[in-house]
Amino acid sequence: MRKLKISLSALLMLILVSMFGAFASAEGFSTTPSTNPAEGIYVGDVDNFGNKNTHKTHGNFQNNTNSCANCHSTHNGENEFLLMKSGEHELCMSCHDGTMGFYNVTKASEAGVIDSHEQSASMHNVDSDLAVSAAPGALANKSTATFGCSSCHNPHGSANDRLLSETVAGKTYANTYNVTIVGYAETITKTPLPVGNKAIKLNLVNDPEFDAINNATGLSGLKITKSSGIYNAEIPGVVTKAEMYNYKLNYSEFCSACHDDYLKNREYEARADGHYTHTTSSTKAGRSCTACHYAHGTDITLLRDTAGKTIADLQKTVEQGGKGWTEDVAREYMKDVSKNGSALKRFTNMAVCWACHQSTHAIANTPGTSTYPGPKIPGGDYSGKAIIK
Repeated sequence: MRKLKISLSALLMLILVSMFGAFASAEGFSTTPSTNPAEGIYVGDVDNFGNKNTHKTHGNFQNNTNSCANCHSTHNGENEFLLMKSGEHELCMSCHDGTMGFYNVTKASEAGVIDSHEQSASMHNVDSDLAVSAAPGALANKSTATFGCSSCHNPHGSANDRLLSETVAGKTYANTYNVTIVGYAETITKTPLPVGNKAIKLNLVNDPEFDAINNATGLSGLKITKSSGIYNAEIPGVVTKAEMYNYKLNYSEFCSACHDDYLKNREYEARADGHYTHTTSSTKAGRSCTACHYAHGTDITLLRDTAGKTIADLQKTVEQGGKGWTEDVAREYMKDVSKNGSALKRFTNMAVCWACHQSTHAIANTPGTSTYPGPKIPGGDYSGKAIIK
């Protein structure tokens, strides 16, 4: 009988504990992706205006924020910055490897891809002891820092899209560019932007994969977006021509904070090593560094030919704009065989040159025209220039 009483007491205790747990759970936070960035990341459900909403890390910190704890541990940090993980790469990738669902940097986007091992892959290596000062074209850049995600992004916030830092390798690059063109001569003067003003604006649109979040009521302002990269033209009501040039020139300044000797105008000066480089510091040239390169990195699935086709495009039927090739044929055709690797390029091999320089050779689509005299190369298609920014 004594054993039975103990058993009944234990059973009653379990019921009470279960009831308490149920009540506590009802009053606590859900760990479902609908209200949290990822499992184990807890944020409040009510914003500063009393509305039920979905506040996420990096987005409009609220007065009741718990977002600091997503990355930092007050007493049990793994390094001197009190990070929850042992290193910057491990911390960032704990969400941005797809765990968070959106902004997965291992998935192809306009920024390219990180940590890919596909054929012809080349990356900005953020998981190594690579020194910032080791960047190709580094001349005045004497930074002693190790290259990582925060070399380009500010996790605590930035006026720029995609949290792009205003200061890179110790250099604040944000400027307004005043351009004067007389005949062929171009004069550009720079005026530093006030702190907090957007230097780089990307063409961001709401990502249809996250309509539920984007259409949620409330005033947190959180939107999950897709980027089509830097603006390439004036868009009335969105970006003026002057703004578009500012964003492009600032983007090139952004890259040249590390690759400083590459920011030259070949009409006026050679690099320190005596060589010349493609101009990205001119509105006449009309291109930024990302016209030819991906910021994060590239692989064979992202590389394009001069027609702007990827291996996925080439496998489509002729009616769909492809060639009906098998994946093996498309991969063999697309692989980058350059001596120094794919170098974060958008176009495979030196197709990146022909995509722009279409008048250099007799490659006319209409044989015998006065603009591009000469026969059309059989099978040639040089429409990739349209996607260059």
